[in-house]
Amino acid sequence: MGRIRRIVSRFLLNKFYRKLWMQIAIALTVITSIPVVLLGLSLLNTSQDAVRKSVLNNHKEIIIRTAEEIGLLLKQPEDILNSTAALLGVSDSSPWRQETILVELALNQPVFMRVFSLDLSGNLIASSDLGGAPGASYDKDAIPQVLNDKIYISRVSFQDNHTPYLTIAVPVKKRDKTSAILMADINLRGLWDIADNIRLDNTGRVFLVSNDGTLIAHPDKKRVLKNENLKNQQDINAVLSGVTGAVELQDKDGKKWISSYAPIPDFGWGVILRQEQREAYLFSRVMKMQSWVIIIFSEMVAILFAIFMARIFAWPVSNLLSRARSVSDGSLDGKIRIKRHDEIGELIKIFNELTYRLKKAKTSEKFSSIGEATGWVVHELKNSLVPIKSFIQLFPQRRNDDKFIDKFSNVISEEIGRWEAMLKKLSGFSTYSELDLQRVNIVKVVGSVLEMMEDKFTEEKIEFEFHVKNNNLYTRGDHERLKQVFINLVINAVNAMPGGGRLVVSLDLVQALPLKKSSYIEVSINDTGIGIPEELLKNIFEPFGARQKEGMGLGLAISRRIVECHKGEIRVASELGAGTTFTVRLLQEAIEPKEANITYKNILKNN
Repeated sequence: MGRIRRIVSRFLLNKFYRKLWMQIAIALTVITSIPVVLLGLSLLNTSQDAVRKSVLNNHKEIIIRTAEEIGLLLKQPEDILNSTAALLGVSDSSPWRQETILVELALNQPVFMRVFSLDLSGNLIASSDLGGAPGASYDKDAIPQVLNDKIYISRVSFQDNHTPYLTIAVPVKKRDKTSAILMADINLRGLWDIADNIRLDNTGRVFLVSNDGTLIAHPDKKRVLKNENLKNQQDINAVLSGVTGAVELQDKDGKKWISSYAPIPDFGWGVILRQEQREAYLFSRVMKMQSWVIIIFSEMVAILFAIFMARIFAWPVSNLLSRARSVSDGSLDGKIRIKRHDEIGELIKIFNELTYRLKKAKTSEKFSSIGEATGWVVHELKNSLVPIKSFIQLFPQRRNDDKFIDKFSNVISEEIGRWEAMLKKLSGFSTYSELDLQRVNIVKVVGSVLEMMEDKFTEEKIEFEFHVKNNNLYTRGDHERLKQVFINLVINAVNAMPGGGRLVVSLDLVQALPLKKSSYIEVSINDTGIGIPEELLKNIFEPFGARQKEGMGLGLAISRRIVECHKGEIRVASELGAGTTFTVRLLQEAIEPKEANITYKNILKNN
């Protein structure tokens, strides 16, 4: 798990965090995305609340109109019955006359299943049912209520053919006194038709309950015929208490509904419209989905805009970085072209000016180096030509002198050799070929240099020691170039000890930094010579910075270039009269077991 975390962290670091345009894009994305998301969520919640309220209000309006329609349907028979009672109160009160009026009423108003009149004792006077028996049944509770000048409305009952009906009784008055009772059975099939005809999508249904919560009308007629009572439910209790409203509720099965309800005046009944929330809020869910699509699309646009703007902002910096790398590699030609007048434009303008000045300075430095080298070459050639000129002038006179001829030949040979060495150093500094990289054993390289210099050490009376503190001293480099470095350093050490001295060469493996895994091979060359003055140390690795009477000061400059091309480093520490130490560090390459025991003369017999 930790390895995966490191891999992901490294990937993010390399791909994102180290790119300026990506940092700008992330910042712009955060700045633009947060307000977009917050605004989108706010609008989404607001729209959802608005849709919810709209749905509840629509259901409420539907149920109010339904209650009014049912109220009119029930009120009409009551009004007709009151009108008929008033007619009976002023007309001929004979049974035959009343029967004629009642039969005509039943025929003209199909809602009346049966109409009949009773005297105050409950005896039948007349009936629209011509074939009815004189002692036809009726609701006995109606008589006391009507005698108290109240209209009687019975509970809903069902005939044998399952037709719902109720009984309404009104007083028949003569001279403001109740003289008889007019009673009628009202067909409620119309209520069922109203309940069945009001539908909202697939689940929205209307049903009607009586004042005690019993179902009167419902799409499921079996529930009506069973006289199912719903009084303990939230919306039923509310409507029976005379409240009109719309609520969200959940039934005992966990299904969520929207319920709107309204009471029916004068009857104490209630009408209810229920619809599943999932269906009622379908448009809300569609709108919510569309809102999320808009939010996501807005976020994508914001991200693309952030990336586009980040690219625009970061392009000059990337261009500047690319140009800076080119300058670092030595390419000083050309300049950055950009049409900007802000701080970045000013920065690029300054960079172009610095590049131009650097190019001029480098050109001047080249000419200065060339002039200095030319002066040195002229001086050396002039010094060499003096003895040669003398020999040439004396040659006609002493051409038969064998000793003179031998000396002349030796001088000419030595001076030509010195010219060749001088020109070779100049060529080595001015031109540089590609490295021939291979696996190199540093012990063998340094050992071969010391072995080659053994006679010189003896001649100059120099004692030397060779210490190898770790056998895993392999690097990837150019064998001959590295050998050239160590030859230069050893020769410099020998030249620094003209009266003899001690040379100590040490090889070891060191860790560069605690947090880095790379190890370095450290080669230390320490002499007990005359030392280097402090004013020369700062320019010791510059061309002509370490001029000696035997050379022109290019050896250390060439050595530093070779070491740096191997991604290594070279340092110097010196004290006048005490000696000098040169330290070279090169990247280590893993050891191969078969090469682990290769040393120079077994490291001088293990020291």
